[in-house]
Amino acid sequence: METPLEARTQRARKLLLRALDADPPRLDVAALGIAALEYPELDLRRCERSLAALADRVRGRRSGEGLLEGVQALRAVLADEEGFRGNMEDYQDPDNSFLNQVLERKVGLPISLSVLYVEVARRACLPLFGVSFPGHFLVAGELGEGRKLVLDPFNGGALLTEAGCEDLLRKVAPQVKLSPAMLVPATVRTTAYRMMNNLKRVYLDRGDGERALGVVDLMLTMAPDHPGELRARAAILSALGAYRAALRDVERCLELSPDAPDQDSLRMTARALRHRVELLN
Repeated sequence: METPLEARTQRARKLLLRALDADPPRLDVAALGIAALEYPELDLRRCERSLAALADRVRGRRSGEGLLEGVQALRAVLADEEGFRGNMEDYQDPDNSFLNQVLERKVGLPISLSVLYVEVARRACLPLFGVSFPGHFLVAGELGEGRKLVLDPFNGGALLTEAGCEDLLRKVAPQVKLSPAMLVPATVRTTAYRMMNNLKRVYLDRGDGERALGVVDLMLTMAPDHPGELRARAAILSALGAYRAALRDVERCLELSPDAPDQDSLRMTARALRHRVELLN
């Protein structure tokens, strides 16, 4: 019999896999797949119509064919007219991670707002891409001759110079030095994984193990043998009392990483879980 958690994640998994298998992969569908974890009945076509309508307005506002003119039109529609912005008042609200809710509430995280900008830009024929910048997702486009146009959707689509990128990096990752590799296009897979990792942390910080488990299950759909996520799921399952399932993940970790530095700890955990399972019999 299907559990409520399995029912909630079924559509999310289907949408995520559909997004990753598309050619090219679909960022919007991947983001909406993640949203389906919390909103399994979300209207995919309605969200796509909303993105298309925003893109139509961007095309109508363009004053020229250059990337800068296109970005100015994009910012005018999304930031100035629609008011999309970072949710600084309640940054840890899970709804900040869900594209359907970002479209409705017009607030979100740097990464979810970047997905919005990239997907509206794609429909408006603007060649922008997401950037997995340390600690703060961004959007960028190529200007030629190695130059990039970088914008920050969380802060009203503000344009960032190289100095602006360095200032941002000092705030979010002061120990890291800016390099060109930080501004390369992020793949759909990378973006989706980072969105889910953010959401997992939010749920764990709230003590919501069941929802965190749904996110980790979805992450393991993308990377079934990811040792860190197997460990994370084992810990969540154990806390929820699902000792058999937790034991399977720990044993899988032992099988995958026989030389891992935490082998002794994993073996102790496995013994403790076997004991708990025996007590259930």
